Formats: sequence, C-alpha cells, structure tokens
Amino acid sequence: MNGRFTESFNGDWRFLKLTKKDGLAELKVEASDFDDSEWEKVTLPHTWNDKDGCDGQAGADENAEGYYRGLGGYRKYYYFSYENFAGKSIFLEFEGANTVSELYVNGRYAGIHRGGYSAFRFNITDFIGLDKENLIAVKVNNAPTDYIAPIGDQGDFTKMGGIYRSVKLIVVSNVHIDLSDHGSTGIYVTPKNITEESADIDIAVKLTNESGKPQSIAVKANILDAKGVTVSECAVTKELSANSNGSALFSVRLPRPILWNGRENPYLYAADIILSQDGTVLDGYSQSFGIRTYNIDPEKGFFLNGKYLDLHGVCYHQDSFENGWAMTNEQRERDYNMMLDMGCNAVRMAHYQHGAYEYELCDRFGIAVWTEIGLVNKMSNDETDALAIADGFIENTKLQLTELIRQNYNHPSIIVWGISNELYQMSDEIFNIYTELNSLVRNEDKTRLITFADNQCWGKFLELPTDVMGCNKYFGWYKEAGDAEVFGTWFDDYHKNKEKKPVCVSEYGGGAAISQHKDNIDWSNDIDPWSERHYENYQSQLHERIWARLSERNYLWGKYIWCMFDFASDGRREGDTKGQNDKGLVTRERVKKDSFFFYKSVWNHEPMLHITEKRFTRRPREVPLVKVYSNAERAELFVNERSCGTVESQSLDPLYPTVFTWKNVSLDAGSENKIKAVAYLRDGSVLEDTAVWIGE
Repeated sequence: MNGRFTESFNGDWRFLKLTKKDGLAELKVEASDFDDSEWEKVTLPHTWNDKDGCDGQAGADENAEGYYRGLGGYRKYYYFSYENFAGKSIFLEFEGANTVSELYVNGRYAGIHRGGYSAFRFNITDFIGLDKENLIAVKVNNAPTDYIAPIGDQGDFTKMGGIYRSVKLIVVSNVHIDLSDHGSTGIYVTPKNITEESADIDIAVKLTNESGKPQSIAVKANILDAKGVTVSECAVTKELSANSNGSALFSVRLPRPILWNGRENPYLYAADIILSQDGTVLDGYSQSFGIRTYNIDPEKGFFLNGKYLDLHGVCYHQDSFENGWAMTNEQRERDYNMMLDMGCNAVRMAHYQHGAYEYELCDRFGIAVWTEIGLVNKMSNDETDALAIADGFIENTKLQLTELIRQNYNHPSIIVWGISNELYQMSDEIFNIYTELNSLVRNEDKTRLITFADNQCWGKFLELPTDVMGCNKYFGWYKEAGDAEVFGTWFDDYHKNKEKKPVCVSEYGGGAAISQHKDNIDWSNDIDPWSERHYENYQSQLHERIWARLSERNYLWGKYIWCMFDFASDGRREGDTKGQNDKGLVTRERVKKDSFFFYKSVWNHEPMLHITEKRFTRRPREVPLVKVYSNAERAELFVNERSCGTVESQSLDPLYPTVFTWKNVSLDAGSENKIKAVAYLRDGSVLEDTAVWIGE
C-alpha cells in the first residue's frame, strides 16, 4: 500500500443507549469481553434523537429538554492485517459526534474530544494488534454542560446525540502530512495580491515524522486548473528530525487567474501535495481552493471581486425529516439544490460548524457562506449577577473556533467567521472573552472578516470588536419587535445613529403551517407567534412586505431569512406541528411553502409562475384576494375559463413587481372551481399553473 489509504468506517457498528435510570451508564462497554450481541445494529451516521428530538413530548428519561440527553455506546470489530498496516500510522477520523466522545481500542483509552460539531482524529497506531480482530468502542454523551457551547439548554434547536457524521480510517506512512492539526487537512492555501494579470499563491504544508529516526523527504506542490491541467509546480526538500513536526512553504505566481465568482462562475483550482522519498510516494492529498477578493462597505454593501453583489439567502440547520442530524450527503445536496432553485447566493450555517461536504457544495455551487461556532445566548449558567464562567469554557470555546477555521480555511465560499448568536449576557469578563475570541480569529486567518449575530442592539453589544455584524429582527412576527412596516426605517436609524460597523439582517421571517389559511389576516389579532395560529398565507404576505423594504437598502451587506427548512426544536408547540420551529420556507418534509415561490420569483431569473394558497381549498364564494407569483411581464387569471383580467408587472398595487393580485374573485358555490393563471413572458412564451378551490 503506497501513499495514503482511506476507507469508510461507517458499517457494522453495534449501539446501545446507556441510560442512568437502567444502570447502564456504568457498564464497561469498552472491555473486550463485553457481550454486545443484543445491541442494535447500526450504520453510521447515526443519532439516537431522530424521533424523540422532534416529537414535542415533555420530559425524557434523563437530562431532559424533552428528549434524551445522555450517554450512548458504540462498538465495532475490525481486522488489521500485518500486510497492509505494519509500519504505518493509523488514524480514525470522526466528521462529527455530539457532544463528548471517548475512544477505546481493545479496552484501552485512546483519547477524548469535547465539542459536538467539528471533525476530530485519533492516532490509534499504538493501540491496535495486527493480524487479529480489534475492538473499537466509543462512548458519546450529549448531556448538557456548562463549559461546552451551546451550554445547558441554550439554542432553539434539538442537540442530537450520537456519531451523526461519517467516520473514516486513514492509513499513511510514518512520514506524512500532519493529521493532528485540529482535524485540518494540514494544508493551507492563501491567494493574495490578486489582480487580473496575476495572483500569488502561498501554500503551507504541515509535516510529521513519526518514524523514530531523521528523514529527508521531497515535498512537491502542483497547482491544477479546473480541468486537471497542471498550471504551476514547485518542490522542496525537507529534513525532519526523529519524532518531530515541520512544514514546507511554497509561493507561486499564477498568470491570468480565473476567479471564484460566486454563482456566476464558482471556479476552483487544486493544490496537489505529494511527499516522497527516493521515488516512493509516502503521502499525498489534493486540496481544492479558489481565488477571489471581497470587501464589505458600511454604506454600499458587499462586493465580490470588485463588483457589488446583493448577498441574499437563508439560514440552514443540519436536520432532515428522514434521520435528523444523521444526514447523508445526498440529502445535503438535495437541500442545497433547493436553495439554488430559489435563487440563493448566500447561506448562514446555523449555529455551529457544519459538515465538510456542505462547505464543498458551497464552493462548487458558488454560495457565499457565513459559518459560526455554537456560542448561543449565554456564556454562563450562573444565576447571580456575577455571571461566573465555568472552568474549561474559555478553552473549549477557543478550541471550537480554532477547529472551525483550520478545518475550513481553504474554502473560497466562506466570507465571514461568526463568533456568536444572540448573546444576551454581558459583563466585563464576557466582553474580555469576546475580545480574546476576536483576536484568535485574526491570528488564525488574516484574509476574512469576523461577525456575530445580535438581537440586543444596545450598550456594550455595540462595542463588540468584530469587523461586521448582523441583526436578528422579527418585525411583523413577534409583537415586541413591531410591525413589518417599520423594518426599513428601524434599520436606517440603527445604521446611522448606533452601529458603526457594516450591518446585515442575519435573521428575519415568521412561522407557517401549510394546513392553516385564513382570509383577511390581521397580525395583531390573528397570529400567535408562540402558539397555534401560524397561517401559511400570512408568512408569504410578511415576506413580501419585508423584502420590499430590504431590497432597496444596499448598505445591508447581507439578507438572511430564518430559515430555509422547518427543523427539530423539541421544546416548541406551535402551528400544526410539535417539536419543530416552523419558520422555514419549506417544511421539514421538504414541501415548499408559498413564501419559497415568492423568493424564487424575485431571486431566480428563470421564468416561473405559482398560484398561492393552493392548499386553501375551501374558499368563500367571493375570495377577497387571489395572488400569483411570477417574474413574467404580465399575468392573467381564469376561474372556470372565465378571465378575471390581466395584471401588468409594473402595477403599483402589489408590494413587489412579481406579486400579481386580483381582488374579490367570484367562485361557483358548492362545486369545484378550476383556477388557472397564465403568465406572459417578455420573449413571447407562456406559462400556466392551476389550482382547484371549492366555493362555499
């Protein structure tokens, strides 16, 4: 076996929930002679909260947020042959497990990782036996803590436990690219001095010699274009002392670079790194990267490669109706393709580091990324005014931030590192911690900006030392926020008189149950934000009103809807669901709500047409308002083939030129009515959409 060998480690696991109440938490499940024959057979990724974490049931066996938060055990046997593994360095890579993970190999403790969202690796070389079956045992605990963010029960989402992302076996030579650098690839590519004529590419490769004797190795870096053609190459010889670390540094100039330009042209290069000795390949890895510049102006907004870009998109949780957090890459790709279809060019990955495949998708799709650590709401569980910080909190939060940056440093899609979401505690110590985190980011990455999402907007929260910031504001939904009509003027005042940093809207929106509809909705009297009345047609109306105001304010460097999909939040009981936050533009089952089609009409320039309220099937004989979304030049409505008139897109009646409306539309009573909308496009083509309503 030459070079690097990687194999999926997802299959053939046994699992048991190790509950305290049943006395299972104290079992020595890591012991080689432990009998796991009655345990459940599972394939990773896996979570034990895919059902109870979204059912809205009060209480749980232990550590309740309405779902099980405790210990789980995983066991697997693997045969390491002498032929393939002798003299090699052997690692297990976990892409994500929540929250504290302990690894045992053949009954021996092999390491621990504290944190639920980043990748981590264990070097198991000294723990395995060759030409025999080896026991791999993992204890994972998602019980709340006061030192791992999000602490306690903070965060309006279910914190699902388990090994919920993939696991890999990585086998390399004793001399290899460093695999112990906080879960990173060990390769850091930094484009700089970027112009139309050229770009300088700095490459740093971290190296490890575990052979026990000095080694002289050749390190080669080839830069390939998107077609796989080598456009630059360089090499150095490195002398590594026994059992030491080192690095190889390269700097090359690329002529006429092709820029990563968002959805218009998400162009990617690759840096192929090869370690060899006397012509034998020891290790190798291909690291993709992109070349681009961006800046955020406090008055003019976001610029990519020197050109203004209206940065708009959604917030997104790692969660699916099929299997909760234990998503497959196919499910992730489905979700991001729905974002593309709607017209998103940006995503905020809430509220923690997401899986590696998501960042790769955003690189390939041209979606700009805001990514953040899991510091949500609070730094302290102290109920006194002192707000004492738990031992280990600062160190673990710094670890999460370091892992986030190092593991994702090379992704051109990432534009901002996020430090926190809706922090509402403040003290001198908390402010100082925030300053430390800000400094850590600046030391780790000098090429990107730092942000946070705020919902306090006063006092020392205005002084937090980041480059840019975002506001989470729910005008038109929560009563304390105010009416949607004041959304724009509030931001104008905030931008002009309070916050001097560039400002974006990091969250906005409202809930929607696709089974609920009502004519002539009055927000003050008809909407219960925390309870049952979440009418789908109110959500779409709310987004129309808000977008009409946001779209004309270029100083808002980003506009992020909360959120793309309904997601598991077991403490919620609202709309027509239990255990979910229903502010998504799409249901958790991936059914598109009307508001999805509104944004598609605005953001996606491909011709489209959609009749709203199709699920509102039983209507009064006189429908007060019929609404259609289309980016056509004009639209016509028919009821049972009777024309209700044509509306021009430039009509001042709709809040936005893609919203076509007809008032007081008559239906035939007591029977099904065929509703047809016809959109007439500028190129002369025609689109049709239909619905069936029963007149009452």
